[in-house]
Amino acid sequence: MSDAALIIQQPAGPARQLVLLFHGVGADEADLRSVGERLAREYPQALVASLRAPHRGRFGGGYQWFALEDIDDDRRVERVAAEMPAFVARIREWQREAGLGADATVLIGFSQGAIMALEAASHAGDEALAGRVVALSGRFARLPQAAWPATTL
Repeated sequence: MSDAALIIQQPAGPARQLVLLFHGVGADEADLRSVGERLAREYPQALVASLRAPHRGRFGGGYQWFALEDIDDDRRVERVAAEMPAFVARIREWQREAGLGADATVLIGFSQGAIMALEAASHAGDEALAGRVVALSGRFARLPQAAWPATTL
């Protein structure tokens, strides 16, 4: 697991659920700490972690999941798609480390993090990436072509 993450809760025994939080643009992994702490109280057997975006923000600091310079709907789709392989790989790495699959994984994103979580779930291919996705103040970069039977939004 990466040092670019804040582990909010690591259960004493094996985790029964994996909750990954993705912050908005200009923030970092500590930004969603209070959300993660609240979830940790409700789900004591969950591994709860907040992940930092990979790129330094260019508008006042923090980090970003994809660049915002000259952004429009087409560029957003392109930029999200370019970041998606590494984003999905990171989620899969956390699942391997936790020993949990998609059915026990919850992705929670705020703003730009919500865009990434939604897109990751819709681009995971035949194998589901998460059982649940929670998007706060976010949207799809591109509307999905079909519903995902194994994922609840």
